[in-house]
Amino acid sequence: MSKLVHVHKIEMARVDNISTMRMISNTSCRFTSPVVFDEICINELVDVTIEDELENNQKMYTTTATFQTKDKKPLTERRMAFRLTANDGKRYMIGTYGRPYPIIKENNPFPDDPKDSSLKTVTITWKATVPMLLILE
Repeated sequence: MSKLVHVHKIEMARVDNISTMRMISNTSCRFTSPVVFDEICINELVDVTIEDELENNQKMYTTTATFQTKDKKPLTERRMAFRLTANDGKRYMIGTYGRPYPIIKENNPFPDDPKDSSLKTVTITWKATVPMLLILE
């Protein structure tokens, strides 16, 4: 029986600040010292998908996280990594201290109809040789 995983919290940090992150395996990591992450105020849950494909005979993973926020301020930073927290308490990382960095795409509507949603939709895409990483505590 599978266990549902709902991501209810997402935080971000500059990749320069997560240099203490160490890869334990291809699916997990650990921090050797505390890292300060800034929480992003989200509406409801974060939608996360992980897809894999073969490129030049190497398995590549595309991790995509999508969420909505009422914060209209654009995310101007480019080299960011994201920590996600699931309802069961497990934490995950999208991005590492090195390349490739996650790509942030925003859809920031200012609707002309009052009944249309004005929430900003943020999509984070990370294409790497490893999937979203479980943080071992």
